[in-house]
Amino acid sequence: MKKLPSLPAREKWQLFIAGHDAGPMVSPLCDDWSLDVSYYWPYENEPEPFPAGHRYHALSQQMAMAKVCGWDPTFLCGADMPPRDPDIRPRNSWTALPGGGTRNETVIQTPLGPLSCITETKSTTHVVKNWIETEEDLRRMTWLTRRQADFDESVAIAQGREARAAIGDKGVMGTWIGPPVGNCMNHDMMYYHLADWPGACEELHQATRRLTLRQIETLHRAGFDYLFYCVDGTEWISPDFFRQHIHDDTLEIFARWRAMGGFILWHSCGRIGKFVELGIYNAFKPEIFETMSEPPVGSLPSLRWARERLDPAIATKGNIPLGVLLAGTPDDVRAEVRRIRQQTVGWRHIVGLSDDILKGTPLANARAMVDEAREG
Repeated sequence: MKKLPSLPAREKWQLFIAGHDAGPMVSPLCDDWSLDVSYYWPYENEPEPFPAGHRYHALSQQMAMAKVCGWDPTFLCGADMPPRDPDIRPRNSWTALPGGGTRNETVIQTPLGPLSCITETKSTTHVVKNWIETEEDLRRMTWLTRRQADFDESVAIAQGREARAAIGDKGVMGTWIGPPVGNCMNHDMMYYHLADWPGACEELHQATRRLTLRQIETLHRAGFDYLFYCVDGTEWISPDFFRQHIHDDTLEIFARWRAMGGFILWHSCGRIGKFVELGIYNAFKPEIFETMSEPPVGSLPSLRWARERLDPAIATKGNIPLGVLLAGTPDDVRAEVRRIRQQTVGWRHIVGLSDDILKGTPLANARAMVDEAREG
């Protein structure tokens, strides 16, 4: 297809998602300002929309990095969905620990008894009690999740539209969403709970599924362009577990979101080699799939190996190692970009990273990544 002239980032993404040739794409995962220079707002004659202290200050930082570095940004921010019932909001209490540190107890009252989480912080934070440790906790969480589905969507809509207006044509805006079964249970205990209390787990799963579907409808009205869909790889789950507990929910979430005009950026920074080998992602065809990491970070034999097995309709994104961008030279970064281009010839690929940009990344390296990608 014929290459298009330089376009505003938002329009460029819209063309790319629609399958058109928008030119070389480069878009690292970026949550906030991560460069080795002090933060500043680089847009002349345009006041910073979310200065320090604002709930969306990290979004201002993302916009600033996109301008300074010159990449095609996929911005990320959240939106609050407060329950209408104030009695189900968590209550926090802190106590001092002998020898220093604090103990934090968060409690939500339910008709089935209190639901609580306890953490202790000294040099690090550890969990003393997770939200869900017993069958009674599962049933309390199910009651709470059903009540949370009655939320004030006007708050999220106002926040999302405020962020969308600030972004303008600078890029596309997304937010974090995960599969319901992963959102409603503790990873380290989930398998035991599913085996010991399958009925209670399924009730919570279905309540969380209904809540998630309602949330994405609100996110659409709030102006979000894409779902940043986060699913673990084989460091947490197996392909069989995915098929049993995640597959159907993912199909439903994607179908609902796409019917409203949005697109999916599927993020899985774990060890996904077996999932790619089995063709699991091809059933969903996310518009963008990241992070495509090779050892030691991921389990893909190579980027080309993965591209040969993924559906050509899926645009991939990745996979410069974070250590190279952080500690390498600009020439090292350029060599990684050339390697990525060589391994993805003939496929739709966005130059990116193996995960979120690390703090202190040299500006020179970020710019080298963008410059080399643009030359492709």
